[in-house]
Amino acid sequence: MRASLKGEEKKTSAVNPPKDYPKLATLSILHMAQYFPITFAGVALPFLFRQEGLPLEMFWLLALPSFPRWLKFLMALVVDNYGNERIGRRKSWIIPCTLAAVVLYATLAFFPPNLESIYIMVSILVFGAVIMSAQDIAVDAYAAEAMQDHERPLGTSLINVLGAVSSVVGAAAVALVDTFGWQNTMFAASALMLVAALPAMLRKEPIPPPATLERLARGERPDLIKALKRKESAYILPFMFMFGLGHHFLLTMIGPFWSDQGMSLTQYGILAPASAITGGILAATLTPWLIERISMRFTAGVGLVVLPVEAAVYCYFSFLDAIPPLWILIVTIAALSFSTSLYMYTVTISRFRWVSKAQAGTDYSMQSSLWNLGVWVAGSTAGLVAGQFGYVVFFPVAALITLVGGVFYVLKWQDIEDLVLERE
Repeated sequence: MRASLKGEEKKTSAVNPPKDYPKLATLSILHMAQYFPITFAGVALPFLFRQEGLPLEMFWLLALPSFPRWLKFLMALVVDNYGNERIGRRKSWIIPCTLAAVVLYATLAFFPPNLESIYIMVSILVFGAVIMSAQDIAVDAYAAEAMQDHERPLGTSLINVLGAVSSVVGAAAVALVDTFGWQNTMFAASALMLVAALPAMLRKEPIPPPATLERLARGERPDLIKALKRKESAYILPFMFMFGLGHHFLLTMIGPFWSDQGMSLTQYGILAPASAITGGILAATLTPWLIERISMRFTAGVGLVVLPVEAAVYCYFSFLDAIPPLWILIVTIAALSFSTSLYMYTVTISRFRWVSKAQAGTDYSMQSSLWNLGVWVAGSTAGLVAGQFGYVVFFPVAALITLVGGVFYVLKWQDIEDLVLERE
């Protein structure tokens, strides 16, 4: 009887291997240090500068900090090839880049967001984006290498949840600026970036996966050409461009839209975090649960179906003479944000699956480069479209762009998975 029970335990253990929860928590908290600057630059700054009178046609300036991020595929060859083995191949990049970024973002405290300082702020953010790009490459490779296949849905969900928490803080920066002032807010935000990275800095880096060790033993270096020639890259890379373009085309103009509708700093500082909590934390938590029950394709499809509804709701708000009560806006925007985020988080889970563990930094950064190219194009053109044609045209166009990428993902998901499995 005991032998039978032991056999069952071994069988269960083989089917459901144990998860390293401290490792997953460390990876998730580390990603918080990445999400804040992205949300701050993408959500808070557009609202603040629109309040200062920046024309929509000039919003391409605020897209410049995303430009260095689409060159990550070149930086990844350096990050993937060089690192201190004693400190950790990934930590030897994460530690100095995080410290440099903390100092740089603290410097923003001395330049309040107004039209006189916009060029200085953008220059600081562009330089910060170069540093954070190197950190992103190391962090994403760290996560892709450290997470086992059975840990990936939970690990990615935790990353998304805590990333959403950091995004809430980034979105809430609008209200914090109104309450505590620009300087205090930026100093506090810089400290948050450091605190989020500390667990990963102190924890011993896991041993690289077998595929990486085999590559190193053969004396091979990460190969960008090899990654580009893979069959699945013909699907993944164009999709990643559309994924970045669609999501950020809409996101870039949300803050300016509400500013034009007459919303105050405090009101937006409440609305943005409220929608980020439901669209980020709740959606990130439920996405793996839905995937287990209805598959990745159907979970993504649920989010895509809501996109035209979201566009119609924003068009309706643009016709109103006055802003609806804040509680109505919170409920409406939060529900829309939750639904559309199901698609975003499903794609995020797929991205960690698509990279090769033999050169995780290069592969993931190649995806990120195309995604960030889409983000930069979105930020550079969204204001022009909204300024020239109005929000009634802008929101349907934004929904259509996201739908094109989303339908491609749903239709080609199985083909990509088959190619990835064949490669591994």
